[in-house]
Amino acid sequence: MTSKTSDSKASAPRYAALDIGSNSVHMIIAETDGRGGLRVIDREREMLKLGSGTFTTHRIREDRYAETVQVLGHFATLARRHDVAEILAVATSAVREAENGPQLLAEIRTHTGIDVRLIEGQEEARLIWRGVTHSVDLRKRRGLIIDVGGGSVELIVGDARSVQVMDSLPLGVQRLKDFFGTSDPLPSTTRDELQRHVTLAASAAIAKAQRAGFEVTILTSGTLLALGLAAIRARGADPWAALDGQVVSTRELKDLSTQLLAMDQPERLRVPGIDERRADTMHLASALIVTLLELLKVEQVLLSNATLRQGLILDRLALAGEPPPLDIRRDSIGELLATLSGAAFSEAASSERAATSFECRHGEHVASLALQLFDLTATAHKLGALERELCGYAAQLSDIGRNINYMGHEHLAYHLTRGAGLRGFTTREVDIMGLAARYHRKGNPKPRHHHYAELDPNDRQIVKVIAGIIRIADALDRGRTGVVTRMTGNVGRRKIELEAESQTDVALEIWAANRQTQLLGRAIDREISVTRARAAT
Repeated sequence: MTSKTSDSKASAPRYAALDIGSNSVHMIIAETDGRGGLRVIDREREMLKLGSGTFTTHRIREDRYAETVQVLGHFATLARRHDVAEILAVATSAVREAENGPQLLAEIRTHTGIDVRLIEGQEEARLIWRGVTHSVDLRKRRGLIIDVGGGSVELIVGDARSVQVMDSLPLGVQRLKDFFGTSDPLPSTTRDELQRHVTLAASAAIAKAQRAGFEVTILTSGTLLALGLAAIRARGADPWAALDGQVVSTRELKDLSTQLLAMDQPERLRVPGIDERRADTMHLASALIVTLLELLKVEQVLLSNATLRQGLILDRLALAGEPPPLDIRRDSIGELLATLSGAAFSEAASSERAATSFECRHGEHVASLALQLFDLTATAHKLGALERELCGYAAQLSDIGRNINYMGHEHLAYHLTRGAGLRGFTTREVDIMGLAARYHRKGNPKPRHHHYAELDPNDRQIVKVIAGIIRIADALDRGRTGVVTRMTGNVGRRKIELEAESQTDVALEIWAANRQTQLLGRAIDREISVTRARAAT
């Protein structure tokens, strides 16, 4: 499974994780932080399609065989140039089922030095679950994870701590192509046959997942992300960052599937989001996932870029005594803050350690004041626990562009937040935090602002409230010395009277705060004033 590449005794080594799948051969290289966290710093992929024809002939084709050894030689060189401590490598169903699979692994070991472990479907499912827990927040809910590979489909139900269901089904897209993809486009009779085949093969696993229960359905793997991207583009949107956290409806996927199944491969290539490496199987993949989602009675899904490869590294860290952190949202925010303050990733495992620079200390103080203001005004804005959490994080992130360009740092805060690849958040949540940070200093949200206008009316109101709260909180640390220690106040039907407690002069902060009350006041239809709390007698 592992290949040693370095004698380095660094406390936080890098690892390469390599997955020889039935569709693609894919490697990531990740930094670790010494506390169970990791960050991908490089990746490489080649669509070798080892499963093409393998599930009918039970042999890997000779041309793919030689190409795989050559490609993995390049992967090994890349990993070693990154000075990784180990290459963690596995192979899945195509190699497992091929008569010449063991010979291929021996050739890889001889020519590249990579020791590849052949894993069963259950182990593949477990590693996928572990990878997803690094990307999706499952602390308080169970997720149903669906991964579609070239040879198999994994169905997993689990939360952040444990797995309740792990099933591996022989329904991968290369396997389906071998048995159902002889005509292009598919005749209607073949489509019906394919649907019956998927239903028969998956029914028992789906019943098991439904008995276990789950609150969110998560699609991972390159095939499903490509379908998700095509569905998003079909609605006229174009996600500019990673697909992590995007939500797609089953109806959108079904409409896309109807379109793809009626096309031949050259026509599918013209569909936005479908590239030439996957066009030969995307119609089959769409029919597969729609059938599964309809059997599950799932109306929408969450996309995740997490994979078995992250799971391999997290498993290795757990063996070294580094269990993965459970609060991935907090840790992801902390990692971003530390990175932008100049700290190394290994110093960024938590928001507490991120708050070491002057700017981060200011952000922590503003977040504390913002949460106090959120609670004080709760009866007026009527937002809940989720919005409170986003308010605290948005306050921490509001100044992250300051060291790059003070004059436009609120705009930088928005773009850095959206482009950071924050883990554990949906794209909706990231947009709310980013826009709240964008409006924390000046400028009011307007319909002509493109990204703000894309939100639904409820989310626009949330942005106005959170941004308004952060404006006041930021002004209450105008001198950036943390002189305001606590906020109190009274909320009336027309007025909100806020009082700032301090042990020293706060005239600057009171003056600044009173200049920044309009955005929140208009959002909650209240007149807001800020005064210094009277000393106790």
